[in-house]
Amino acid sequence: MRLEKSVAITPDFGQETIWFFDFDGTLSEFVPNPDEAEIHPACRDLLRDLTAVPLQRVAILSSRLLDDVIKRVHIPGVYLGGGCGMEWRRPSGERFLVDPTQVAPLKKNRQAIMPSLQKLGRIPGIDMEDKRWSIAVHVRRASKAGKYLVEMYLGELRRRRMLRYFRGRDAFEIPFLAGINKAIGAKLIAEILRCDHGVSRMVYAGDDENDAMAMKWVVRKGGMAFAVGKKAIIPAARLVSSPASLAAEIRHLFKISKIGPITEK
Repeated sequence: MRLEKSVAITPDFGQETIWFFDFDGTLSEFVPNPDEAEIHPACRDLLRDLTAVPLQRVAILSSRLLDDVIKRVHIPGVYLGGGCGMEWRRPSGERFLVDPTQVAPLKKNRQAIMPSLQKLGRIPGIDMEDKRWSIAVHVRRASKAGKYLVEMYLGELRRRRMLRYFRGRDAFEIPFLAGINKAIGAKLIAEILRCDHGVSRMVYAGDDENDAMAMKWVVRKGGMAFAVGKKAIIPAARLVSSPASLAAEIRHLFKISKIGPITEK
């Protein structure tokens, strides 16, 4: 069986571009239970169309475990990144760590930080999501008092320089290594794809503080950023309200037609 697609583009769309997409809240709707997240159909079709065009390189950059990203994204031609870009899978299926020397420090820091976080799991409505390279503290189901306790406790640990965190929508993302963030992940894969030398255009779409770091870097490099949600998380970002709106806005700006007729052979 072969799928034949028709993708209409404008001449300038043919410029070599690397597209970075966060997963949760960007390609997927924001859901209370992370296990229920799935790529929005409009975003799935957009990514399929982007990968069908020469010189368009598409990467999903998530803080989730790489295995978790892989099971949620079934789109040929997409680079999949987990752990904020510390581990990747190429479209060929090859997997690699960008810096294997970080495995030992990761284990050491996990052992140092995890005991301080265990008490958070005893607060009603708090869910802890271990992502190996980081841990997410989800507060959406917690009471206002519970959310306040989490924020005060994490703030105190940060002031004591025991950890740092990124704010997400009803969540705190706590990396276990100082060098883990999505800006670093975007830089690493851009270097691998030879897109960090002023030749290639970059576009980044995300929805939280961790994504904001990568957005700032992309914008400094002359690229474009999309913020998904209720506010633009950096001044230069173009605001869209949802994953479906993101797909529609990218199609509109870059004149990308929707997927054409599919024939089976």
